[in-house]
Amino acid sequence: MFYDVRILNKDGSVKKTIPAKKLSEKHWKTFEQMEDGIGLLSTAVKPVPGWVKRKLDLQFPVMYD
Repeated sequence: MFYDVRILNKDGSVKKTIPAKKLSEKHWKTFEQMEDGIGLLSTAVKPVPGWVKRKLDLQFPVMYD
């Protein structure tokens, strides 16, 4: 539930009023945009670029038995 928002001047008079309907539309629009950015296959760990992996492999070779 949203209420009308009144923006006041420094002397206390009403400068602007934002209706509740407009606030609700803005809220749900940004909510949908944020939800669209969330993917089911997203991972917290970013993959290491190939050039970094190759450099590290040269510096620290793995010994296999």
